[in-house]
Amino acid sequence: MKKVILLILVMVSLSGTLFSQTFSFYRTSPLLINGDTSYSNATISKAVYKNTGSTSLNFTFARILNNLPGPDWSCSMCAGTNCFSPTQDTIPPRGASNITLGAGVADTLSIDFYGISIGTATVIIKVWVNSNPAVYAIDTFKVHLGPVGIRQISSIVEGYKLEQNYPNPFNPSTRINFSVPKRESVSLKVYDILGNEKATLLNSENLSQGTYSYDFNSSEFNMSSGVYYYILKTESFTSAKKMMLIK
Repeated sequence: MKKVILLILVMVSLSGTLFSQTFSFYRTSPLLINGDTSYSNATISKAVYKNTGSTSLNFTFARILNNLPGPDWSCSMCAGTNCFSPTQDTIPPRGASNITLGAGVADTLSIDFYGISIGTATVIIKVWVNSNPAVYAIDTFKVHLGPVGIRQISSIVEGYKLEQNYPNPFNPSTRINFSVPKRESVSLKVYDILGNEKATLLNSENLSQGTYSYDFNSSEFNMSSGVYYYILKTESFTSAKKMMLIK
C-alpha cells in the first residue's frame, strides 16, 4: 500500500513539473496606443516573452483576434528581429525557423499596425511553447489611429450630413456626428462668432465612407462661455452648425 501511495505522489509531482508554465508573456505598452494614419510609419504595441525554465524553449504566437477597422489597415507580428507577413496569423509559419529562447532569456514581440483611415483596432495574441501547448498565455493589444476624440459608428451612409451637437448648450463636452459618403480629406473646426478659429478637431484627415462621432471637450482648448460655430469641410461639401457653451 505504501508503495502505491509513493508511486501516486511521484506521478503527481512529475505531472506538476511537466505541465507547469515555464514562460511568461505580458504586454509592456499601454492597452490602448494612439498613432497617426500612415502607410509609411507603423504604430507599435509591444510585449515581452521570457523563458523562465531551465532548458531552451521554442515559442509559438497565434493571433486569435484581428479586429481591424477597414481594408486599408494591416497588422503584423515581429518576434525578436524577425517580422512576418500581415496575413500570417501564427508564427513561426510552417517550415520557418523556430523562435527559440535559452533558459532565463527574454525577448520582445512587436505588433505593428498600419492604416490610412481613422479607427481603433483590437488584436489578441495567444502564446505557448511547442513542448507543452496546453499551457498558454493571452494578452490584448489596441491601437487608435487619428485624433483621439473620433470614432466611426457606421459604414453605411446615404450622403453628406453634419448633425446638431448634443447636448446643446453644453459644458464642457458635447458630441458632433457627421457622415461622408466616400473616402476623402475631412476637416472639422470650431470658430467663435468673430470668425476666429478656436479648435481644430480634424485637420484634413483621410476618412473612409461612414458616419463618425466626435467627442469634443472644450476645456482642452481653454474656451469661455459663448456662441460658437463648428464647420465640416471636405473636398466637395461644407456645412456649419451653431452651438453654445455655458459655464
